[in-house]
Amino acid sequence: MKVVWLSHVLAPDTPLYGGGDKIGFTHPRSMARGDSCNTTLLGLSSHAGTHVDVPRHFLPAGGAVEHYPPETWLFHSPLLIEISVPPGELIRPEDVTPKLPLDQPIDILLVKTGFSLRRQEEIYWRQGPGLSPALGEYLKNGISGLRAVGVDFLSVSSLARREEGREAHRALLEREILIFEDLALGNLQPKERLTKIIALPLRFQGGDGAPCSVLGWVEG
Repeated sequence: MKVVWLSHVLAPDTPLYGGGDKIGFTHPRSMARGDSCNTTLLGLSSHAGTHVDVPRHFLPAGGAVEHYPPETWLFHSPLLIEISVPPGELIRPEDVTPKLPLDQPIDILLVKTGFSLRRQEEIYWRQGPGLSPALGEYLKNGISGLRAVGVDFLSVSSLARREEGREAHRALLEREILIFEDLALGNLQPKERLTKIIALPLRFQGGDGAPCSVLGWVEG
């Protein structure tokens, strides 16, 4: 068994939704400038890089990141499925249903499209795929015990189809199904099986989402 990173490293060129301003990296203290130590000041969105969306993101009275107990971030029944989807298109229930086992518990569903291979291209944020509202409803009602969904593209809301993306967000978050976006699923090989995931968000007051460090345990 081995442990792999399922989250990207935050960097100044991290792609952001809508092509927004880049993450700010400044160095108030630098040993190269004669200071006694190095420090880094970060300026970033709560939805920068690999991150989690919690209900507060779309529901004013929804739970914030710091409201969740520690066990929320542990997943013992992960399932990874692979789906091919063109840029800007939405993943629908009929794309997912044939890939779901009939008798396997699932607490987090990871959708690997391979789109993260284009993460440093403009197409990644401009024409990323998304989830359809119908899929949000299907996952919300059709998988007992599901607590989270994760994708290897920038957002479940495709920039080209934002209203549908908002509906997909609400369908999941209203049921307390967390959403992990911009995951690094390329470290998972075809014959490997995920057995556990730990996703630790940056905890801050009122967090509607937060960058996450995500680890996956794999065997095979």
